[in-house]
Amino acid sequence: MTASVSVEYFARSVRERLFVPQADDRQRVGAEIEMLPLLEGSGLPCPLEPRDGEERSTLSWIRAHGGASAWRELRSPKGAPYFELPNGSTLTFEPGGQLELCTPPTASISTLLREARATVVGLRAAAADAGIDLASVGIDPHNTIDSVPLQLHSPRYDRMTRYFDSIGPSGVRMMRQTAATQVSLDPGRDPAARWRLLADLTPYLTAMFANSSRYAGSETGYRSFRARCWRLLDPSRTGVPNAELPACEAYTRFALDAGDMTRMADDGGYRSFGEWAADNQWTDAAWEDHLTTLFPEVRPRGYLEVRSIDALGPEMVGASLVLLAGLAYSKEASAGARAILPTADEEMLNRAARCGVRDPEIAALASDLVALGLRGARALGEDVIGGLELERAQQFFGEWTLRGRSPADDR
Repeated sequence: MTASVSVEYFARSVRERLFVPQADDRQRVGAEIEMLPLLEGSGLPCPLEPRDGEERSTLSWIRAHGGASAWRELRSPKGAPYFELPNGSTLTFEPGGQLELCTPPTASISTLLREARATVVGLRAAAADAGIDLASVGIDPHNTIDSVPLQLHSPRYDRMTRYFDSIGPSGVRMMRQTAATQVSLDPGRDPAARWRLLADLTPYLTAMFANSSRYAGSETGYRSFRARCWRLLDPSRTGVPNAELPACEAYTRFALDAGDMTRMADDGGYRSFGEWAADNQWTDAAWEDHLTTLFPEVRPRGYLEVRSIDALGPEMVGASLVLLAGLAYSKEASAGARAILPTADEEMLNRAARCGVRDPEIAALASDLVALGLRGARALGEDVIGGLELERAQQFFGEWTLRGRSPADDR
């Protein structure tokens, strides 16, 4: 197979696997709410299993709490523990022991938030009883990466660690020390257009919800140090891909240019997937696995996963879902946002990480986006976003965004 035929194949694969138009008008939202378990007193990361004389462990108190709530403990195909909740949510673990509550996609944001808040509040209470603080911040505020071992071992995480270690410290920080609020949206009938809209929103989402100014016990000079780590991690697989190109072509080039972390070349270095493909050294399974190692600000996965928001507490998380649903699912709000949004790039992402909404230009456009998003959310109707959630979102933006502040300013 020649390289040109391979590129054509990969482009078709991207269209058929990642940018799949909807055949209906569903407008669902899903969320992944991540938290950092830290030991009360020392602030050290809580071990997943008991170790080094420390009796407290994350699995111990979750098993006790979940057992009383009919949670099922299961194992992934790779052997990692996770919990299945009666409402369809799952509780999983990230490589550094971070917790991730993943909700099922739902048409009612009010229902999603009511159930997610109840789960997080229950987890926080159970953790506190066990002497553990569940921190809803974008990066561990207390510890250096040296204090956070890899807690989930699998071939995937071991390969990722080796690959990121070859670049610098930000990759392993991302794996073991960061926490996010990720929002998943249906792709609509034109997933390429919705993906571009969401990608161009990402600097403003980073700025509005910045919640990680402290790292390893010190102020970093960034409103979102988590976002800063993403900028330093690996430019071949992060950011906003090829903004000048149509979406499917942009993502195909992005994927082919990204380093293939699953294998090393004979010289001990890494090559891009496209370089391997040009030598006809690839398989469909390897391509599919490679796509799961890409971390753009908005990841197409058949649905659209927005990854730009720092971890937020249960009292704040609803504002991000309301805003994104309003901007993505209201035609009027989408058109209004598209008309005022500049194309996102690395410079904008870095400014957002550093300044948040202290940057006057970002703040002004964020204010316009809030107005559009709240109008759009209201237009979706009470069955999607009830009045109470709209009121809570308005309160968040009134207290923070519209005053040129983000949650990091209270740290």
